Amino acid sequence: MKRLFNNCYLPRISLKAPIIKSNLILLFLALSSCNYYQEFSQPEITTSLAPKESLIRTIAILPFKNQTDNEEIPTIMRDAVFRNLSLKGYDLIKLKQIDQRLKMASYHTNEINTMGNYKLGRILEADALMYGTVTKCSKLFSVVYSRITIAAELELVDTSDSKTIWKANHEELTHSGTPPMSPFAIPEKIIASSINVRDKVIVDTADTLAKKLVKGIPERDIQEILTDFAIEIKEVGNSEVVHYKIQPNDTLFKIARKFYGQGSMWKNIKDTNDDIQSTSLKIGYDLVLPGVPVLTNINDAKLYDKDNYTKAVYKVKWGDSLYNIASELYHDGRKWPVIYEENKDEIEDMNELTVGQVLILPLSSYTNENAPNTK
Repeated sequence: MKRLFNNCYLPRISLKAPIIKSNLILLFLALSSCNYYQEFSQPEITTSLAPKESLIRTIAILPFKNQTDNEEIPTIMRDAVFRNLSLKGYDLIKLKQIDQRLKMASYHTNEINTMGNYKLGRILEADALMYGTVTKCSKLFSVVYSRITIAAELELVDTSDSKTIWKANHEELTHSGTPPMSPFAIPEKIIASSINVRDKVIVDTADTLAKKLVKGIPERDIQEILTDFAIEIKEVGNSEVVHYKIQPNDTLFKIARKFYGQGSMWKNIKDTNDDIQSTSLKIGYDLVLPGVPVLTNINDAKLYDKDNYTKAVYKVKWGDSLYNIASELYHDGRKWPVIYEENKDEIEDMNELTVGQVLILPLSSYTNENAPNTK
């Protein structure tokens, strides 16, 4: 019996022990973090205009050019730049929206540089264009070593005069692993170079490169750029709601007549804003105005019944003017004073609208057809 125990059971236990020990080592190494090392180098940056000399608000990041053999890296790098630039306070046009507008205009990536910045700005409704080129993308993955190098050039151009506002280029290196000093180090190197880690390191390297590149772009000073416009459009879920800051001498009746064309609709405003009293309005108080149509595009005005909706609001885009808006809305640019009279308290210069300000648009020009022609 003793011999049977020694000959049969003991070998089974001794065979399992190394396997368990080996699996425990691999599990421990797998759970340990994979350390990737990045360079502390800084990009080469040039700035043509001081931050206060450029009133850039809306930026369009164009599809990146690719000088490498990696077909995916331009998209990865463009996404990384978008994520990091969004922290600067600028209004960034969504990348899919840019691509859709370029496609609708029948322009391809390789034709972008020949179009002209002003024309591109009008198509994309942007104050500035971000051009990007990925100049290098090299990857080296081995059992005990990983190395990724990504290089890119970026340029920010003002669409109004084609001046370069900012320019930068940089090469980012990420590497991991050293020759193993002991046999126990080899499994760790294998894990660090596994397939799922490789893709992450490429994205992380692109993100680090983008972060360093856009660091030189001055942050948008919201308080300095935005003026105290009384009308604002805010997104609530999937809808847009009009807000209005109460001005001196305002009454609910005047506000209702201003936005609805009927003073009697003041009750709608009061019912929506429970905290206000019709007899005393606090200057600067933020009112929610229910049911005011918001026009994303001027042509959307035709979707509204003029008997039920006499006015709408519209956020000014780059390239807009009173004459152009009147041309689209009334099919007659000479009726621009109709819009000006409705918004003269908000418009500082009738010849130059401020991008982002919200205008009240009478949906029919007969409302103020007798407005003086001050053009």
